[in-house]
Amino acid sequence: MLHQTAGLPYAVTADAVRHTAAEAAALVTPDRLAWCLRETAAGVRLVEVVASVHGAGCDRPHVVEHECPEGTLPGRRPEGALC
Repeated sequence: MLHQTAGLPYAVTADAVRHTAAEAAALVTPDRLAWCLRETAAGVRLVEVVASVHGAGCDRPHVVEHECPEGTLPGRRPEGALC
């Protein structure tokens, strides 16, 4: 999992599985956002994908917010998970 707290107005916990922009867009729900991975010399930075601005042809890897499986007990959820 990827976890970013700096540079955003809230903490993000995303699955580490990398997707194409189109694959990530197919996994988005009102409660689950997609993020574009910007890899720099300083490390990886998550940038929120806004469908109306972000092109489906973006060649960078994308991740989606972590979603706990149904029935996951609260104590078994990753810190910062929104589930």
